[in-house]
Amino acid sequence: MTDTLRAPRMTEAEIDELRALREGYRVTDAFLVRLATHYTQAEIDGVVNPARHLAEYLGVQRQTVLTYMRMARRTGVLSKTQP
Repeated sequence: MTDTLRAPRMTEAEIDELRALREGYRVTDAFLVRLATHYTQAEIDGVVNPARHLAEYLGVQRQTVLTYMRMARRTGVLSKTQP
């Protein structure tokens, strides 16, 4: 497996954008959209366990990223057929 398949292909600017969108106590739709976009692209690219990598980038636990993804599906940001 190559390094590109081990971690999502995200620039520092994209990671910074996610962190900035996550600021504050409310989880916004804008944050969920960007997170879901990166998560889904990572899966398409063959990344194993994208939640773990995104959690590291955001400084949260893996389970928190999975909760955000459930929120994205529940709010309609992400279709239910996608992870």
